[in-house]
Amino acid sequence: MSLDKIEERIASFISNIEEAVVSKYHDIAVHKQKLYCEQLKSDIGSKGKVVYRINQHSLIDACSEMKNDILFLLKRRGKLIDPIKPSRGKIAGIIAYRLAKNHIIHLCEGCMACTIQCATRLNVEFALRCAWNYIGINYLRIPSEVRKELFYSFAYRHVNQETLGLVFDTIFFAYKDAT
Repeated sequence: MSLDKIEERIASFISNIEEAVVSKYHDIAVHKQKLYCEQLKSDIGSKGKVVYRINQHSLIDACSEMKNDILFLLKRRGKLIDPIKPSRGKIAGIIAYRLAKNHIIHLCEGCMACTIQCATRLNVEFALRCAWNYIGINYLRIPSEVRKELFYSFAYRHVNQETLGLVFDTIFFAYKDAT
């Protein structure tokens, strides 16, 4: 296969990832718009108040950074990996890292004034859900202690996209056949 053909396939691969992530991000965001507030004991979104907004510029920046990271991964690894098929976990790690670190979700006034702050980790939650969706495993199929540990480590410890890639590869291979 010629170098031009390989570069064309890589560009197509990256473009498809960007489209899928943006689409999934919005699907998850729409699904999550109605959040349950422990303090008010009701759905916040149902009271006509918007809970959060999505910063489109940050989402575009995250997708751009994902493209650069994937291209860098492919160039750095060279012939060690299939030029259009890095592991699912590696891509999921890049997706989760870039989406969470770009602060795409911004809370609105109603939640910002709340003393409980139950919705402050939406960026991390959305990012991890997009990564779960990328590897094709429903996160509810994974034991809750594994999900909680991943969320906690990602939110409160230093993890990078390489580490996340290893974690998602491990999860994919450990649970792909789980029922």
